[in-house]
Amino acid sequence: MLNGSEMPVTIAPHLSDAARGALDLSDAHRIALIDRDLWIGYGRARDAHARLERILRSERRMRPDNLLIVGASNNGKTAIARRFLARHTAAENPDAERSRIETVLIQAPNGPSIPQLLRAVLSALGREPGPRPTSARLRAEVHAAMRDVGLRLLLIDDLHNIRGSGMAGMLVELREIGSVTGVSIGAFATREIAHVFRLDEQLANRFALLTLPRWQFDDLEYAQLLATFERQLPLRRPSNLTDPVLARRILTMAGGLIGGIATILRQAATAAIEQGRERIDRPVLDGLTIASPEQIEAVATAADL
Repeated sequence: MLNGSEMPVTIAPHLSDAARGALDLSDAHRIALIDRDLWIGYGRARDAHARLERILRSERRMRPDNLLIVGASNNGKTAIARRFLARHTAAENPDAERSRIETVLIQAPNGPSIPQLLRAVLSALGREPGPRPTSARLRAEVHAAMRDVGLRLLLIDDLHNIRGSGMAGMLVELREIGSVTGVSIGAFATREIAHVFRLDEQLANRFALLTLPRWQFDDLEYAQLLATFERQLPLRRPSNLTDPVLARRILTMAGGLIGGIATILRQAATAAIEQGRERIDRPVLDGLTIASPEQIEAVATAADL
């Protein structure tokens, strides 16, 4: 008679083909697969990608389209940015006279430092700053490099990091990038930056806004999200994550953040394998050491400062 760990692969219809095939691997290998980054498309993420795609493919104008994507920390902004970049990163062509780069992703500097911002753009474009890199020289080099590679869209993650006494100058710098080069900007930030943009008429007119709200139990996509996660986690027994008791418990533990949901499910799946349970159930969830929603909010707030 078979126990849970000996269950044959053919009776795991709750899994995707790839996850089902992983059941023959060792426990350590399955846990390693669980720990990898996993992209799951959902409505708001697909909407963000579609809007960035339209911007990327639009005709250049004197005032290019820009998009500000706003959400709480750990609610999927970076994953959206990286996934979009991965889909639009062309392979190197050794025979080409020059590289063509349509979109790049940079991390916003910690604080309103224009030189750090410009250096980050140069680095993303594969360039080194020239001698005596003053802000004016860096700016000229960035604009020239953008034209040289044919940059169309500059993605900036964690734009809220630029807050500080010199933030106004940073925002002018972002406006200048579009005005001078025609390059569009896709920025990812917390809600405080959206408030700053609303107070600046020029920024409000230049940046469309897309919000990533926290997940709610009655969101139609929440059950689909859990079901998709379950199909990707190589556990031998079905967890039935869409069961209302489990689904509500996971959402509460995660504070409504998709990053929290993913972390909880990865930790729970790992524990389920280590304990031989081979499914995520209430005892597995209760045994996890997870920050409370209040702690999650405190960490997110601190990160936004």
